[in-house]
Amino acid sequence: MFFIYFPVALILSIFVYIDSEKEKMPRWWAAVIFFAPITIIYYIIKTRREKSLIPLAILIFVFIAVGIGESFLYSRIKDKIIYSQLSPTAKEVLKLTEQLKYSITQLNYMTLEIDNLSSVDSSTKKIDEAYTLVDTMKSIFDENDKMIKKFILIVNDYRNLLLEENFDWLLKIEEYYKEPIVIKYLGHLSNYLNNFSSLLKYTGENFNEISNRSPVYLKNYDGYYMNYVRSLESYSLIDVSRMQYQHNFLVHNPELEPYLPTILQKRFVNIWKKK
Repeated sequence: MFFIYFPVALILSIFVYIDSEKEKMPRWWAAVIFFAPITIIYYIIKTRREKSLIPLAILIFVFIAVGIGESFLYSRIKDKIIYSQLSPTAKEVLKLTEQLKYSITQLNYMTLEIDNLSSVDSSTKKIDEAYTLVDTMKSIFDENDKMIKKFILIVNDYRNLLLEENFDWLLKIEEYYKEPIVIKYLGHLSNYLNNFSSLLKYTGENFNEISNRSPVYLKNYDGYYMNYVRSLESYSLIDVSRMQYQHNFLVHNPELEPYLPTILQKRFVNIWKKK
């Protein structure tokens, strides 16, 4: 701590050192104020008397600003200080929890972007935009799946070490990702993304034939579309159950909220409109 304290104390003591000459006060006041800046209030009252109100108001503002600044800067480095004292295993597990939270939250927000694209009739441009977005989501999902498996493996292998370092709460996060409803949610999300990607790819490659209602292409399109709709409905329903489970989980473990994916209020994703 004391990121701002000493510079401010030094400035105040220099001011008093210079001012003591003018006010005919002992120069040792500068040293007193450097080690105990609060004593400058007595110094101002003693030297300014009836004209001390404005300087005192300024000093109070300075002290408040220093306090706020110290708290803010300390909060910024506190986690880094604690983090630096951890074992390499604990550091890796904590890093994974942050990455998992970010990637799943990112996927959830991307479903809202898909929702916006689904609110208009399909066109080649919209299909390309949606396909690129879904393809990005699939990549994020695959990476997230690897991170979950790695997280569970590390927690299991180093369970005793984590308990020794008072990271028993990480075991609860492991329980969350091993919960059947969460596993089903991720499975349905993967299935939804794969089916949506297949639909968009087929539609984009055969857009004119489908628009002209060619029987063969239209029949194939209907097959892709029905797979997509079923997977979307299943994903939406399981997502509601997953969010309810997470809500109840956090009721009993509120300290874990910063480490789990953000719960969105949005419940269902709109179905992509058929051309």
